[in-house]
Amino acid sequence: MSKFFTTSEDLLEKVNEKFEETGLASYGVNLKVMSTKKAKDAVKVSKVSETAQFILKKESMISLCLYEAVLERLDEEAIDMLIEMALSNVSYDMDKDKLNVDSNPYNQIFRMRKKYGEMVINTLELVSIIMLEIEEEEKERKQAEKEAKKNKKNSDI
Repeated sequence: MSKFFTTSEDLLEKVNEKFEETGLASYGVNLKVMSTKKAKDAVKVSKVSETAQFILKKESMISLCLYEAVLERLDEEAIDMLIEMALSNVSYDMDKDKLNVDSNPYNQIFRMRKKYGEMVINTLELVSIIMLEIEEEEKERKQAEKEAKKNKKNSDI
C-alpha cells in the first residue's frame, strides 16, 4: 500500500488557485501536489531534492502534501487558509536565483495571524482535534478487526 495517492480534483484546483495567487509560478517555481493517508500536518510544503529535480527535469520545484482525511472534515475557508499558510513558507530570492522554504513552523503562524487574526489559531486547533479523532477512529477500527478475526477463529473451532 502506497503512502501517497493522487489528490482529488477539487483540492487540486484549490491548490493551483492559491499557488497562482502567490505569484511563485511567475518566478519559474514548479509545484507537485500529492495526498497521503497519514501525516503529522494537514498541509505540508517541501522543497524537492536536487536528485528528484534532475530526474524530473524540472528546477525550482516544491511539493505540497495534503492529508485529505483531515481536509475533508474542514470547511472551504479553513482549507484555503491551510493551503495559503503552507505556501507562505516558500519564497524565491531573485538576487541569488534560489528557492527558499522556511522550515520554522512558528513563522507561518505569525504571517497568517497578521492576515487572519485569531481565526488561524482556532483553525489550527480544529485541525489538531480532527487529527486526534482520525487517529482514535483508526485504533478502534483495528481493534474491531482484531476482535472479528478472533471471533471468526473461535467460531471455526
